[in-house]
Amino acid sequence: MLRLRIGLAIIFLLPILGCSSSINGSDEKTNDIYTGSVYFTGTINEITGNTALVYGKLGSTEGNVYVDLSVNKVDKFQVGDKINVEYDGIILESHPAKINTLSVELME
Repeated sequence: MLRLRIGLAIIFLLPILGCSSSINGSDEKTNDIYTGSVYFTGTINEITGNTALVYGKLGSTEGNVYVDLSVNKVDKFQVGDKINVEYDGIILESHPAKINTLSVELME
């Protein structure tokens, strides 16, 4: 009976664990598994509304990433500013990359 339960659990869990594409059908893929918050330092290249295009090194890759500046209600950001960004560790492989911004701090 125990073997039957284990077999059924495996049968039901494998399809769920094996799915790696997003549910909404977009072509964005995640680069990392959630492991807690991660930080990187970058330079703002462009600002549009509350979103900044920031050049920095995320993990093993270096390049542009969209950062949500609205998570910081105190600082006024400008192109050329160096910032420290905290995100949830997931990088969407779009062009430029996208992250879930948790906090943004202006560096002195």
